[in-house]
Amino acid sequence: MKLKKLSLFFNIDDKLLKEISTYCTFKKYLKNEIIFFEGEKDKYFYGIIQGQVLMYDTDLKGNIIPKNQFGCGDIFGLISQIQNRAYCLSAVSESESEIVKIDYSKFQKHISTPPFSDRIIKMLSNQIMQEIEFNKLQKFDATKRVIFTLLNFPQKFIKKKKYLLAKELNMSAETLSRILSRLKNEGIICYCEKSIKVTNYEKLKSLIIETYLQNNQRNR
Repeated sequence: MKLKKLSLFFNIDDKLLKEISTYCTFKKYLKNEIIFFEGEKDKYFYGIIQGQVLMYDTDLKGNIIPKNQFGCGDIFGLISQIQNRAYCLSAVSESESEIVKIDYSKFQKHISTPPFSDRIIKMLSNQIMQEIEFNKLQKFDATKRVIFTLLNFPQKFIKKKKYLLAKELNMSAETLSRILSRLKNEGIICYCEKSIKVTNYEKLKSLIIETYLQNNQRNR
């Protein structure tokens, strides 16, 4: 059953999953196809059976500001349903994807019962904490932002277009490329199947200390 691919429904009884599947709709999306826009309000939340989804905001000029990226097994759009408000971000399929939309008005009765209650609390807490921590990056210089993200949010470097990641980190694509090239030359990261992987965590952590010391010396 496809629903078992979602973290929310892992190891759930088949009888219950069959009941939940009666108010689920599966749809395949093309690359760059919009799933929903910011400001829309409906009764669904979503799960990714296959593919990747980007949640994004737009500035006053209409430029895309990436906010979060989800992959196979992830749930998105649930916070808006729990809070009974419109989607605060837009969602687009970053690759050919299969998405299931789940009628929250019918699923809502399971929210407060185990194991769903525990899983949802943990999932939402992780998403909120990641957003809070990631927003703290804006006060760091470019090198610290890249290092901090590699250490704490490595999933952001998995098959993500460099210009989107650069926007998310609030720097130019050229600056990001320069920092990544330096880290690669020092043997700290490597490129593998269009993704970036850390190969030397200890050295990466030491760079954080070095950059802080350098900044402190400049500020004296």
